[in-house]
Amino acid sequence: MKRRLISCLLLFFGAPALAAQHHLLIITGIGGTESYRQQFDRASSLLAQSALQAGINKDDIILLSAQPATDAPTTQRVSDKTTINQALIEINAKAAADDRIFVVLIGHGNPRGDSAVFNLPGPDISAEELAAAIDILGERSVIVINTASASGPFIKPLSRNNRVVITATSSGREYHAARFGEFFVAAFAAPGADRDKDERISMLEAFNYARREVQREFESEKRLLTEHALLDDSGDGEGSLDPGEFKADGTLAHRIYLQQPRSRASGSSGELIEMLQRKQDIEHSIGDLKLRRDTMKPTLYYAELEQLLVELALLARDIRAQGG
Repeated sequence: MKRRLISCLLLFFGAPALAAQHHLLIITGIGGTESYRQQFDRASSLLAQSALQAGINKDDIILLSAQPATDAPTTQRVSDKTTINQALIEINAKAAADDRIFVVLIGHGNPRGDSAVFNLPGPDISAEELAAAIDILGERSVIVINTASASGPFIKPLSRNNRVVITATSSGREYHAARFGEFFVAAFAAPGADRDKDERISMLEAFNYARREVQREFESEKRLLTEHALLDDSGDGEGSLDPGEFKADGTLAHRIYLQQPRSRASGSSGELIEMLQRKQDIEHSIGDLKLRRDTMKPTLYYAELEQLLVELALLARDIRAQGG
């Protein structure tokens, strides 16, 4: 009976989809001082290295810098507004409809009236200008991370369905140099960031890791916290200070990874890889079901939840038997 239930659920959910191709655009702004320039360049280089290790093709990583270096892990170009627009045009031309595009801004920002700008060589780019440039990517899955100071106002103009937007601050008034970015980038190489132990870091895990480390650093210095990161993935343009897997913000970010599971790159069997993908699909379905709980009859909700949990438990047993 249980095996019949599993077969029915497999038919319901369908076969595992092929992993979408990832594209990464890193935009490094001006540092203002030599120490900040070096800090931003280190973070950009580390992120590019993490992306390469995660399996993103070198040709799908574009690194823009205020002062392009010749020894960077990928070819660099200057990070002015013209080049940013050109880079997004290039990504749009090569990315498939189901590909994911990550756009990461590393640098300083400033408030500008009710909005804000990201500091570039030449004219700065505003939240509205960046949103208009990214809109060329259409309905594709886009993840925008602005690690700059005063980045909070970028949430609303960038917010869309099927999009994750992360900012280092909650408003333009938080204009002191932000520390969120260095911890966000470090999350992809930090064992403590992988809270669910699935061998990869989701955008939600990276966000929460960086938020915790920022708070810890301010507390250790006995200073008042001057930056409050936001995450929006519901498309409502609001952003949350405390997103989560089963909250209004955080459900989509929980499903999106820069890195692939290490087991996929270590010679695991096709059967195990398919099981791991299936496990992720079921976990996502459980998350969706919990979000719909208030709109469902209790008997229907608990019946569906029980079915999914039974399949998940049986699948976890089979994964362990395969060495996963």
